[in-house]
Amino acid sequence: MPSLYFLLYSTYTWVTFPARLIAIWVSNIPKFNRANPAWSYKTAVMTEIFRFFIRYRTRVRYHTPKSLEPGAEGDRFIVLNPQKTISKSDGENTEIPVYTGVLSSIPEIEPIPIGAIWYPKKPEEPIKRLVIHLHSSAFVMLGARPSDGPGWGPASLGEISGWPVLSIQYRLSWDKYKTFPAALQDLMTAYAYALETLKVPASQIVLSGESAGANLILALLRHIDTENPAIPLPRAALMWSPWLDMTEKSLQELKDRPNYKTDYLPDEFVQWGAAGYIPQGWDEKNPYFTPLGNEYKLSIPIFIEAGTSEVLYDDIMKFAHNMKEKGSDVEVREAPNGPHVSFSWGEDFGMEDVARAGHALATKFIERAGEE
Repeated sequence: MPSLYFLLYSTYTWVTFPARLIAIWVSNIPKFNRANPAWSYKTAVMTEIFRFFIRYRTRVRYHTPKSLEPGAEGDRFIVLNPQKTISKSDGENTEIPVYTGVLSSIPEIEPIPIGAIWYPKKPEEPIKRLVIHLHSSAFVMLGARPSDGPGWGPASLGEISGWPVLSIQYRLSWDKYKTFPAALQDLMTAYAYALETLKVPASQIVLSGESAGANLILALLRHIDTENPAIPLPRAALMWSPWLDMTEKSLQELKDRPNYKTDYLPDEFVQWGAAGYIPQGWDEKNPYFTPLGNEYKLSIPIFIEAGTSEVLYDDIMKFAHNMKEKGSDVEVREAPNGPHVSFSWGEDFGMEDVARAGHALATKFIERAGEE
C-alpha cells in the first residue's frame, strides 16, 4: 500500500504539473533564457521536463517493474539463465568458473534468471556478432524495455552498425539483496550466455553501456583482468556518459559543477543510486564503484562519449585522459551540447543528428577494433 507521503506528494505534483509545464514552455521561448542558448526550443524544454520527472520518481522512490514475461516485446524478449561455468575456447575439455571473486563477495546475493530485449528486432538467423547493452539507471531506475526508457538508442545503434543488440534487464538496487554485485552478476550472465549458448566468439562481442551501465562494464572488465583472466575479453567496449565517481564528496559537489544547470540529473537522484548500490560497510572509493582515480591499462580498446553540456563531463574527460596515460586504447567523442546519455535520449530531446553521429562513430570504432 502506498505511503501517506507518496499519496500527498504525488497529488501535489500532478495537481501543479500543468502550471509548471506552461511555465517551462513560456520561459524557454527566448534563447537567452535557456539553460544552454545553443539548444533548440525542444531540447531546452525536454531537459527541464526530464529533470522534473526524475526528481519526482526519486522522491517517491519509484521502482521500475521487472518481469520475466515477454509482454509487448513478444519474441524480442528472452530469458537468460545463469550458468556456473563456460567452456574453454582452446579446445580442451575444461570448464571456466563464471561467478568468482568479487561476483561472489556477498553470499546472500546470487545469480538469477534475467530478461533481455533484442534491438532493433529479433535476429532471424544464428548470430555471428553481438552488442550486449546496459541501459542507464543510477542503479535504481529505468529498464531494458522500450516502455522503461532508453529504447531508441540501442535500436539506432543496431540499425546503423548492423550488429544485433541485446539489452539486458539487470537488477536494480532496491534493497540489501540487490546491491552490488547483483547487477554485475547479471552482466556476467549475459556475457556467458553469448559465449556459451549463442556461441558468439569473444572477438565478436562488444559491450555497450550508458551511465551506470558503463560503470558496470568497467567493473566486469576489471574483474576479468584481475580476478578471472581465463574468461576471454570482448572485442571492445562502448561507454556512453559513464558514471565514474560514487564518492560522497563527488555527489555532494554535483550542484556546484559548471554543467549542473544544463543537464537533467538532480543531485538527489545520483545520491539515491549510490546509497542503494554500494553495500553497507564497503568503501565508496572501491574501484568497482569509482573507476575515476583507479585507472589502469585496459586490455581492450574503449570508446567513450561525453555530452559537452552534461554534469559528468569533467569526470569523463579526466577519466579518459588518465586511461590514456596508463596506456589504454581510448577514443573520445564529445557530443556537442549534449546532456547526459544523448545516446538514447537524442530522439526525445530533438538531438537525433548528434546522437546518430555518435552511433556512427562507434560503429567505425568497433570495426577498426576487429582489425587489430
